[in-house]
Amino acid sequence: MSSRRARRAKTPWAGLFRNPRKRLWLVFVVVPALVILPGAAYFIYKSITPPTDEVLRTIREAGFDPLTPPNRLRGPGALYLVDDNSYRKVCNADPTLVMDKMKSSPVPERVRTRLEKGGFSLAGEYLGQLNGKLGGDLLTSVEYRLTNVAITEIAMSDLFDIQKALLSQPSCLHTVWQLVKANKQVCAGYAALRATTSYKVNVDKKFAASGKGSRPVLDTVKSAIEENAGSEIKIVSADELKGDDLFYGIQLSQLCITPDTATEPSVLQQTPQAAAGEPPGVIKTTAAR
Repeated sequence: MSSRRARRAKTPWAGLFRNPRKRLWLVFVVVPALVILPGAAYFIYKSITPPTDEVLRTIREAGFDPLTPPNRLRGPGALYLVDDNSYRKVCNADPTLVMDKMKSSPVPERVRTRLEKGGFSLAGEYLGQLNGKLGGDLLTSVEYRLTNVAITEIAMSDLFDIQKALLSQPSCLHTVWQLVKANKQVCAGYAALRATTSYKVNVDKKFAASGKGSRPVLDTVKSAIEENAGSEIKIVSADELKGDDLFYGIQLSQLCITPDTATEPSVLQQTPQAAAGEPPGVIKTTAAR
């Protein structure tokens, strides 16, 4: 594996998984579910809404790479290619199997408060795409907030069973094998931060005053977010949408798939953003779903 992202560390699990066709072994450990860095930045007045970049930094300090927009397309159980500053899904796990294995736990109170106080916005290129679908600059912003923040994770033994099932599929095994031979890292999704997400759709004042009605705009935004989120989005009012249990942060297993010809596993030392030297922000999710 590339020396830039991987190091060699002795492990008693070498040779744990074999496949008779394209022999791979897979081992994994996970970084702690939450690594909270102490500091005065967390001691704020509740009346103050923290800037978006600080909220995203909190997600990263909790051990997760932020996802934007929040979605169900990146989550625990699947296998991912770690490629520069992005994740690309390689193999998608059976949703029924994954749902049976996922367990929820609360986040520390100060982290939950920090995240639920934060404000996010779908802006820039994404907002431009929405306006393109609407045929004009009708949207000024789409803001969203998070509630019911929790951790969803899969136990290591259960995650191994899921990965073993994935690598028993010829198409998945072939793809993973080709990537590993090309010195790429393929790692499993271990945990995610999830929340209920409420979207506020803000339209141009002139359009709002025209009396044309906002429902067609809301329907268009709803469809676009559903497409990107991979989950149902509900209309709850004239300017508000809601998505339940969307993932907005992902954590990968620290040890990735390694060919059995290697003596020790490939270790993921950096998240894609850290490897790219990017400041705290959002992980790009423009890859195959």
